[in-house]
Amino acid sequence: MSAVRVVLTVALLSALGACAPSAESSAPGAAQAPAREPLELEFASPERAVAKRVVHATGTLFAEEQATVSAKVAGRVAAVYHDVGASLAPDEALVQLETIDFELALNERKRALEQSLARIGITELPEGEIDVEKLPAVERARLQAENGFARYERGRLLRERTPPAMSEQDYLDLQTAWSVAKADHRIAQLNAKAQLAEARAQKAQLETAAQRLVDTRHVVPGIGREGARYSVTARRVSVGDYVTIGAPLFELVDTDPLELRVRIPERHVAHVVTGLAVAITVEAFETPFVGTVVRINPAIDVRTRTFEVEIRVPNADGRLRAGAFATAELETTREESLLEVERASISTFAGVHKVFLAKDGKAQERVVELGAVRGERVEIRRGLDGSERIVRRPPAGLATGVPLREAVGGSGK
Repeated sequence: MSAVRVVLTVALLSALGACAPSAESSAPGAAQAPAREPLELEFASPERAVAKRVVHATGTLFAEEQATVSAKVAGRVAAVYHDVGASLAPDEALVQLETIDFELALNERKRALEQSLARIGITELPEGEIDVEKLPAVERARLQAENGFARYERGRLLRERTPPAMSEQDYLDLQTAWSVAKADHRIAQLNAKAQLAEARAQKAQLETAAQRLVDTRHVVPGIGREGARYSVTARRVSVGDYVTIGAPLFELVDTDPLELRVRIPERHVAHVVTGLAVAITVEAFETPFVGTVVRINPAIDVRTRTFEVEIRVPNADGRLRAGAFATAELETTREESLLEVERASISTFAGVHKVFLAKDGKAQERVVELGAVRGERVEIRRGLDGSERIVRRPPAGLATGVPLREAVGGSGK
């Protein structure tokens, strides 16, 4: 046991001797490691800025007014006046069908009405209710009935004399003649009413025939706002075609204004309101167009969690085309004072964004939360208060504690 203790004591003393500083290293004149030279870099302070909060959405431009002009009557096409691309005002002619069959039908209805009016004894059908007693046929029957009554009254007086001045048979004949005349009067009234109804029906048929003749000429419908012009997007017929009722002839759109329909995420529902100005970008043009929110769907789509917004886009010069793809930029809110720094000042690793501050002559790492990017500058939402001095374009490998010196003439704002 004593031998083991001796061995352990020797080992412990050896270890302590190895850990003790040597006389050479602890001497007052021993050399020290040189201090690190400060890095010369440019510094800058965050800047205050005014920022707009915008929502970007894409959609398709639609015409607010569009129509398919279809055939109202069947017939053969006699003339086509316009083609695709034409700009037209309401009531301009598009297609003319052959009219001969419709003119013949109109003349036939005119003659039928004239014949009915002649049977009644008038030349023109009056408007509203008519007193049938003034019609010639009814008036004649009325006069005959009044004459029969007068003859009957004279016969009655003669029959009532003492002695009677008229035989019973003659008296009965007068009574019968008066009854027949009254019946003829009633029949004349009914016939007159029936003939008037027939004449009115024939007049309606005449008006229908006249309208069908007018309908052979197809024009731009008077739809939409006053002063609107419509563009032809499709022509469906040619001269010589036979068209049936309802066959499409032309397709028209009113291209001023157009309507952009987009879908907005529901988180913006409180900020998107009617009247909101919208910047509209179309790939074919460098300059954006200006639109206005005119309608907002009150319901949110439960599948996509979005709501539809309709934006009116003026298009007086006709540069925009219906069906075009467009991007809308809606300004929802405005922040008057926020911090921005150069994008080059941001270091990013594993999704974490940071900047390096120059503090007490040394680098200090600071994690920040980024916002919107505007050109070469980026918004800082959290992590800075604006009083800091930030390293511009920090070199790779820069870390907290590294000595720094500001480059002469290279300071930012």
